[in-house]
Amino acid sequence: MALDSPKRRLILSVGIILICLWGISNALKMTSASLDFYLVKNILALWQDKGEQQSVQQYQTAKTAIEEALSSHSDHPLYVDLMAQIKEWGAIAQYENKAESLASAKQYYLQATTIRPSWPVTWASLVMIKWRQQEFDQEMLFYLQMANEMGPKKPEVHILYTQLGLALYQGNNLLFLEIKNDVYKRIALGLRNSQSRERVISIIERFEAEKVTCRWLRYEKAWIQKLIPNCEPS
Repeated sequence: MALDSPKRRLILSVGIILICLWGISNALKMTSASLDFYLVKNILALWQDKGEQQSVQQYQTAKTAIEEALSSHSDHPLYVDLMAQIKEWGAIAQYENKAESLASAKQYYLQATTIRPSWPVTWASLVMIKWRQQEFDQEMLFYLQMANEMGPKKPEVHILYTQLGLALYQGNNLLFLEIKNDVYKRIALGLRNSQSRERVISIIERFEAEKVTCRWLRYEKAWIQKLIPNCEPS
């Protein structure tokens, strides 16, 4: 038995080295994926939040980075959601075939909801995809309901309901009748929330919907009504 000790120690040492190498490899993959994630997030922020025009080179950089992140962590919900955003960006900016890229974005968003069904912003993003596809149907209504249920206080959902609600109302779309009470509620909540207030007011002004919105919120507190331009509390 003593003769086997060096061999056993060698095998144990090799095993420990392999485990360490495996750990280091995984750590490097995670670090690389994390860096790719933040690169994509920063590029998207310039496009989404600041409204800066992004070049096709920046789009390709972001797309390549998120693809590499997903190659290491294919079931990471943040990475899947970011890939969906990149696909949506490609469609809007016409860097990709619009119909195909929107369809792909939808599938990635759906994959993200499968992994994390409680994320309201992902459900809201699915509503926007349906809107971009001009599909005002029961599927859109389901996504809206999920966003509403999962994000009762989420600013992004307030903004979505305000924007979509006013668009449906002005377009005489019958879907508005099914969501109108939620639209009224979300506009009020959006005005109450400091994180969504400016966007909600801007949307109301863009649709020139001050009068109708004032009428919808006639039962809200006076200070809420006063936030709507030219609205006199009832």
